[in-house]
Amino acid sequence: MRIDRTRQPPHGFALVAVLVVMGGALLVATSLLFVAQAEIAGGAVAADRAQAHALARSGVVAVIARLNEQRQEILDGRTPRIDEEFVIYETAGRIGVVRLLAVGPGGEVLVPEAGKRDLQYADADALAATGMIDDTLARAIVDYRRETLNRPYQSVGELLNVPGMEAETLYGPIDELGDVADTPDTDGTVRGLSDVVTVYGFEPALQQNGTLRINLNIPWSDELAERVVERFGSGASETLQGIMASGTTFDSDAKIFEVLNFFQMQPSEWPEIIDTFTADDSEMHYGRLDINTASYEALLGLPGIEPAQASEIVQMRDDLTDGDRATIAWPAIHGILEARAYEQIGGLITTRSWTYRLRLAAGEISADDADSPLTGAVVYEIVVDLSAPRPRLAYLREITWLRSTALIAAHAAVEDAGVERAEPQDVAADPADPADTPFSDDPAFGEQPRPDEAVSPFEAGADPMAAPSQRTTAPSGKPAGRRIGRWTAG
Repeated sequence: MRIDRTRQPPHGFALVAVLVVMGGALLVATSLLFVAQAEIAGGAVAADRAQAHALARSGVVAVIARLNEQRQEILDGRTPRIDEEFVIYETAGRIGVVRLLAVGPGGEVLVPEAGKRDLQYADADALAATGMIDDTLARAIVDYRRETLNRPYQSVGELLNVPGMEAETLYGPIDELGDVADTPDTDGTVRGLSDVVTVYGFEPALQQNGTLRINLNIPWSDELAERVVERFGSGASETLQGIMASGTTFDSDAKIFEVLNFFQMQPSEWPEIIDTFTADDSEMHYGRLDINTASYEALLGLPGIEPAQASEIVQMRDDLTDGDRATIAWPAIHGILEARAYEQIGGLITTRSWTYRLRLAAGEISADDADSPLTGAVVYEIVVDLSAPRPRLAYLREITWLRSTALIAAHAAVEDAGVERAEPQDVAADPADPADTPFSDDPAFGEQPRPDEAVSPFEAGADPMAAPSQRTTAPSGKPAGRRIGRWTAG
């Protein structure tokens, strides 16, 4: 019998088909495995980043609490102390650490913002006198605020929008901004205009004992007499009443120094008087420069201050007594400034800063090596505002990739030279949008006043640590009208 072989299954083809199917299944399985691994890795990265942000949040809270404990030191004219490292947790051989990074030109980890000239109040002459920019750019900065913005500057970074302003003029050499692990080589030399100017030049109008200063820019009254008697006695009250009855109007702090000089009072007799009285009717003082921390360049921006005097102020202040450090009169007491100079600068200077800039890096280290670099670190730059009894964040931005971003931007600017740009980009200063920050809805910082409200931090004679009252109108006659900062709203 003959066998019909044409009906037999093609064994070779079937084998090939099986191999193709198996290969395809293996390829799909491998792809799914890679996708799963990628998702796991991505989830791990996201979890690590979320943990790093949570660690940074804890560090910010710790920093604010540490500074807030030292309000009396600020009232005494001293700079608060701050630890350079905070241990947040320890687990499974790993330690969660927050480290403070250098943010000042001398490697300081805590920079008093009042040691800089306030952009809202410094005129073109004052800005040019710092030596950081020329007259043309100084006038452009003032004109931009008055004519283009028609509002106060909200951050120093907005200066990048001023015609003629370059990033290196504002921030110094871009390639020296530093990365997380860097310890920058610093010699105290200011790097750019941002080391000399601020938008956070405000302070509560407090005496050293924590109570509100006595405002003399009002008509004489029984209430005013009572406060003066309580502070200095009836004789001082009668003298002051006679001065005001003679037609003297205390319309500025300069007038207080004019009266002191008229009566030929020596600067050594001034401290208690000028600590007590003011001619500013606001509960906040704006635009005053902290002479205990200001740089040489910032001091040059004060009217009538010569380079030799600015240099001597910087050199002498480290050796001041506690009593000297608490009063703005100390340069006159030590013969650096003439008593008459205070008729120009008396209302422009202070010995206190209530706002502080810091940079902090948050990450993990091995429990076996406390000096090891941080892994998975994020970096924040913040400004802490202590001017009201309840501290707040006036500024927060993540700057983990600041230098890389700045270098890319600078490189792009070189390549695009000659191409007109509509909006220069701020690479280092403007606060992030709420959605981009980890504090936008954080109840740990409490409900903050709305931007159209001003904080009334202290009632006359009240405990400076008591809860603040609120008012709905801002101080009158001030370009700012309120404390500056993104974190004025919850």
